[in-house]
Amino acid sequence: MLTKDIEDKLRKSENFDESMIENNAPQELHVLINQYIDEKQISKPDFIRMLNIYRNYGYQILNGTRLPTRNCLIQMALILELSSKQLDVLLRLAEKAPLYVRNVVDARVFYALEHHIEYYKALDFIWGDGEIV
Repeated sequence: MLTKDIEDKLRKSENFDESMIENNAPQELHVLINQYIDEKQISKPDFIRMLNIYRNYGYQILNGTRLPTRNCLIQMALILELSSKQLDVLLRLAEKAPLYVRNVVDARVFYALEHHIEYYKALDFIWGDGEIV
């Protein structure tokens, strides 16, 4: 059930139904990341290599034993060509701050995602010289 559906039911309900919340727990971060990887048909070793992180750390993220950093989640979103809304879901599941477009770096991330800028160009745009080539 979507979050907005739960909100609607809570809004309209005369009684609080805790089982509705318990039966609709949020998706686990690592499950969602793996789902996106599978949808894009990227191999896990290639995905980890593109992130430029240690192999063990990468597999720990993918099996749910470690949480990625906020910047790592941003890089994942760029590799997987996610939307800014999809990235915000990943950030929320990882208990990280959502994108805030009044912050220059976050605004660049938002722009790169929404304009489908190629991964390595996006990295340079966001954390490099800030120009799109």
